Amino acid sequence: MRAVHRDDVSPRPFRAPRLSVTWKWVGSALLLTMTPAWAQDAATPPPPDSTAAEHQAEQAEAALEDNIFQMAPVVVTATRTEQDVTSAPASVTVVTQEDLKRAPVGDLTDAIRLAPGISLTAGSQGRRGISIRGMDSSYTLILVDGKRVNSLEAVFRHNDFDIGLIPTEGIERIEVVRGAMSSLYGSEALGGVINIITKPIAPKWTGGIDLKAQTPTVGANGEELRSSVFLSGPLIEDTLSMKITGGFNHRQAWNGARNPGSPVLNADGAPVTREDGSIVNHGDLATLEGRNDHNGRLSLNWTPTAQQTITAEYGRAYQNRIGEYYIGGSYGDADAVVHRNDAVLGHKGKWDWGNSEVRGYWEGLESGVDGLTQDNIVAEANATAYLGINTLTVGGEARWIDLKSDEFTSGAASVHQQAIYAQDELALMDKLTLLLGARLDNHENFGLHFTPRAYAVYSPINHLTVKAGVGTGFKAPTLRQMSTESLVTSCRGRCGIIGNPDLDPEKSTNFEVSANWTMTSWALSATVFQNNIRNLIDTPRGTGVEPVGTDPATGLPLYVPRNVNRARLRGVEATASKAFGNVVRLSANYTFLESRDLENDVQLAYRPKHTLNGQIDLTPVDKLKAFVRGQYIGPQLSGTEEVESYALFDAGASYDIGKNFGVNAGVLNIANTRTEDEEGYVFQERGRTIYAGVNARF
Repeated sequence: MRAVHRDDVSPRPFRAPRLSVTWKWVGSALLLTMTPAWAQDAATPPPPDSTAAEHQAEQAEAALEDNIFQMAPVVVTATRTEQDVTSAPASVTVVTQEDLKRAPVGDLTDAIRLAPGISLTAGSQGRRGISIRGMDSSYTLILVDGKRVNSLEAVFRHNDFDIGLIPTEGIERIEVVRGAMSSLYGSEALGGVINIITKPIAPKWTGGIDLKAQTPTVGANGEELRSSVFLSGPLIEDTLSMKITGGFNHRQAWNGARNPGSPVLNADGAPVTREDGSIVNHGDLATLEGRNDHNGRLSLNWTPTAQQTITAEYGRAYQNRIGEYYIGGSYGDADAVVHRNDAVLGHKGKWDWGNSEVRGYWEGLESGVDGLTQDNIVAEANATAYLGINTLTVGGEARWIDLKSDEFTSGAASVHQQAIYAQDELALMDKLTLLLGARLDNHENFGLHFTPRAYAVYSPINHLTVKAGVGTGFKAPTLRQMSTESLVTSCRGRCGIIGNPDLDPEKSTNFEVSANWTMTSWALSATVFQNNIRNLIDTPRGTGVEPVGTDPATGLPLYVPRNVNRARLRGVEATASKAFGNVVRLSANYTFLESRDLENDVQLAYRPKHTLNGQIDLTPVDKLKAFVRGQYIGPQLSGTEEVESYALFDAGASYDIGKNFGVNAGVLNIANTRTEDEEGYVFQERGRTIYAGVNARF
């Protein structure tokens, strides 16, 4: 049995009635003009007597006693209410601004790949996805300030366009929640949630710019230049303020070939040629595709009173992927382009009983692939109320996805779904909190789906926190997976995939137990987890699988996705850190993962059983910081063959020149680990790379 990987296939129109865009905006406007009695509560902390506040106070007191002040980060993704990370009812990792500035961050995968439970997956030409606890990257929900980011339908399979949108200078932190979170966020949160929290609008003018350049020392080309800017401040004091962020990323396609000047040969031993007759050499092919990305965003905050904030945002992004490839006997010249626009309108309120938020947002994408366009519209409202020992969060949302293309007979496909959810955090005892939550989704094609969640957090003594929980998740098939109107090429150009309208949603049940021991200068944690998955969507094809038909235009055999598998993913995550004053900090994490296809009793492919990350941070003097880090990725299956383990090592340093200017430099992949030398690796790691950068703040 091959590895369980989901393939998206082309969209079809659905038989259910479609809502016009006009009526969708009417629905959004109605939600936005309601009395604002809802909240995501990312802006307002809980009352002073809350569990999070008490825990923070205890940490502060203990830290002052030891003369080392280390406050646990505050997170919002696990519950939609503010919690410190040690007492949040979930397994959460926080990537801070300092982490992001330490080394080059090209996209989200660079930022979080060293977090526990995280592994990287990939499609072609070096594109990478994010797997949480062995789940496919399509089961990872990506949010920006709690808003969904979704270009899955409009662009090609295995795309990575959602993970490189936000310039690093505009990011406050990244929260990674491991485990099913469908009780709050619905479909796609089967494996976990990654929430990119952007910097808040500042009460006084502040800004920053970051420039980084890097170049591989091996292979051909691959030079990269990245820049990001942030500017924020008041336009009218205490009433109107603004924020501007922007980013630019240019990377030449990198080729890691050992013999770049030799021609690529086809199956007959003849040189592969382009349409103009020129010969394709190994050095022309993209091990890592080139990219040209730029984006910008304007945010405005109007504060008519101290308790009311109205927010308006508009963003634009352009993403381009470039590179020549030769896969499965086929030569191609990739030039994929996506234009993205989005707008947000929202209201936040602070009340005697709690906090509220209402917002609507639109995301429009236009792809150069078959002229596809996608419109995503979301209207949502939620509220948090503090009622004695209860912290009650309730909310609802409505979502529409429209996909258009001349390729389809009807010209379009669409889907609509609504949801309501409720969650109660009960402070049962001084040291015990119980979370109970549930969400009811109504999907246009699959009807009602109920996803409950329960989680307990107990602190029997100071510094020790024990957590245990169970959560459920579901993922509805995508428009492409259900469409029969169009097809995509697969099997390295030797077959096609069409949709299957009879698919069922994928479902999961997630269990975990953890213990966290946190002192002011050191911390330890261990988590045991298990995820049982059913109705996994796979696309059986190849030897031993009968095609459902033949494409009349190309003669290629056609296959369809099916609900074929049950799987079990279980393992252990362990973390440790130790600070020696303010000079040295050691940190490490280890993940053991057992992944099993229960239908065929075989190990799932492309999931390393062992992953180990370690880092040493040094601050020998106030203005100088340095780091050395390493990552070990254990053996894993590639199809039916096992590929060897490998390790990566990086080192770098930064120096502040005065209060407002800094420089940094370093080396990535010091040992020049070359995964492109072996068949079967999930993706190619770039060879040894030197980087340097400057940043300015005011």
